[in-house]
Amino acid sequence: MNIIEPHRSSRRWSLRPTRLSHRTPLAVPREPATLEEVLVTYKLYSRRRRKQNSLDENIALRDLAQVMATHPERLIDTVLQMALELCTAGSSGLSLLETLRKHVGASTPRKFSPSGVTVDRNAAQLFFHPAKRFQYFDGLGCDVVETLLVPVYLGEKTAGTIWVVSHDEEVKFDSEDVRIMNGLAKFTGCALRLIQTSQAQQRARVEGEKQIAMHKSTETKLRATQAGLETDIFARKAQLQQLSARLMNLQDEERRRLARELHDSAGQYLAGIQMNLAALMRSEPALSAAGKSRVSDSIILVDECTSEIRTMSYLLHPPLLDELGLRSAIAMYVEGFAERSGIRVELDIPDDFGRLSSDMETAVFRVIQQSLANVHRHSGSLVAYLRIIKDGEFVTIEISDRGCGIKPEILHGFHSSTKLAGVGIAGMRERIESMNGDFDIRSGEGGTTIEIRLPLRIAEQFSTM
Repeated sequence: MNIIEPHRSSRRWSLRPTRLSHRTPLAVPREPATLEEVLVTYKLYSRRRRKQNSLDENIALRDLAQVMATHPERLIDTVLQMALELCTAGSSGLSLLETLRKHVGASTPRKFSPSGVTVDRNAAQLFFHPAKRFQYFDGLGCDVVETLLVPVYLGEKTAGTIWVVSHDEEVKFDSEDVRIMNGLAKFTGCALRLIQTSQAQQRARVEGEKQIAMHKSTETKLRATQAGLETDIFARKAQLQQLSARLMNLQDEERRRLARELHDSAGQYLAGIQMNLAALMRSEPALSAAGKSRVSDSIILVDECTSEIRTMSYLLHPPLLDELGLRSAIAMYVEGFAERSGIRVELDIPDDFGRLSSDMETAVFRVIQQSLANVHRHSGSLVAYLRIIKDGEFVTIEISDRGCGIKPEILHGFHSSTKLAGVGIAGMRERIESMNGDFDIRSGEGGTTIEIRLPLRIAEQFSTM
C-alpha cells in the first residue's frame, strides 16, 4: 500500500500536537497482538452516534464541487482536509494499491496493514491502537489511538482506502464518521478517475505534441530536400534545354551546309555531266543506235539525279528562307508538299508578313515542315490547314487536319511529360520552348491541331522585303 500525506493545516491538527516527546522506546521487543485484539469495528455501531452537522457538510460539498470544477489536481488533498475536519480527526490520508502509477509517501505490505484488511473485508474498519499489531506505526512519531478506514472504489475495483486517525484517547469514531467517510470515499473514487483521465489525456497530449514536432521536423527536412531537388531539377532542365537548343542550332547549320554543298558541288558536277552527254550526242553522228540509247538514258538519269539532289537540298534548307524570307519559303514548300503527297493545304499568311530573325524563321519553318510530314504519315487526312499571324508581340502558327487524331493516353502522356507522342512532336516542342515560346497540341475525333506562339524579338528582325 502507498500512503499519500495530506495537508496539515487543519485547526484541529494544531490543537492536537504529536506526543513524540512523551513516548519512550520499549525496553524489549514485544510480541505483535492478534488482529482481533486491535480490530474493533463493532464499536462503531455500539457507541452513541453524534448529531449530523448538515451545515458543515453542505459547505464541504460546495467547496469540493468548486475545486473539482477549477482545480481537479487539488481534489484529493481537499477531500482529505474535509475528512480531517468533519470527523474531528488528528490526521487523514489516502492509501492506494501499487497498481496506481503516481503516488506520494511510504509503502507498507498490503497483507500486513490496516488498509489491506479493509480492502479484503470490503467495508469500513476501525482499529484501536493498531501499533500493537502493526509495529511499524511506532516509527510515525505520534500516538495512533484509533484509525477508521473506508474502501475507495475506482470503477468496480477497489483502489485503496481513505482513513482518519485519532491521536487523542478522548476522540472516538462512531457510525456518523462512517457515513461521512463513505461519502468522501465516493468523492475520492471520482477524483482518482478524474486524475487518471487527466493524466492519460496529458500523456496523450504530450505524446501527440512529440509526434507533431517530429512530423514538423520531418516535414521541414523533406521540404528542404524537395527544394534542393527542385533546384537541381530546374538547373538540369535549363542545362538540357540549352544543350537541346545548341544541338538544334548545330543541326540547322549542318543542314544548311549540306544543302549548300549538294547544290554547289554535286549539282554543278551533274550539270557538267549533262552538258558533256548532250555535246556527245550532237558531235558524234557515227554513234550506233545502241550507243545513242545509252547516252540518252544517261542524260535522263542525270536529270532525275539532279532533281532528287535539288529536292534533298531544299528539304535540308530551302534557299528562299535566307533569300526571300519565311513567307516565300513556306509558300513554295506547301506547293511542293501538296504536289508530292496529294494532300490539299490551305495556307493563310498575310502578304505583308515581313521578316523575322534568322533563328525564328528557321524554327517556324522546321515546325511547319514536321507538322505537315506528320499529317501525311499518320493522320489519313486529305486536307491540312496552315495559318500564320503576326502581331506586335507574338507570331502565332496553327496547323490542323481532319484525320484520325492522337490516342488520348498518348496525348495525356505528352502533356504530363511522362510519355513521348513521337520524336517529331517532342522535337518541335523542345525547339519552341527553347525560344521561350508556347507549344500546344489538341486532338480528337475531328482531327489534330498544333498551336504555337513565339514572342517577337524586334531588334533581330529584318526589314520587310
